[in-house]
Amino acid sequence: MKKFLKELLWLVLSFLGSLILSFFFLELLKLTSFGDQLNEVEKLFLIQLYFIGCLVSIICIYIIRLLVSVIKNKFN
Repeated sequence: MKKFLKELLWLVLSFLGSLILSFFFLELLKLTSFGDQLNEVEKLFLIQLYFIGCLVSIICIYIIRLLVSVIKNKFN
């Protein structure tokens, strides 16, 4: 049970971290609009990119977590 709760905590923390990291992902792209404001298609595209950034961030956080745990177990 303790291991399950630990994994659940990591999942929640990864999700929260990915929400923040996806803003950095969008900032790195530096998307602009031809007009003063974004039209509906551009808004939809930004939302899709935000969710893609969230998914990529969650996957990357978990990969780094797994690598760190493998390294820790190898040297212990």
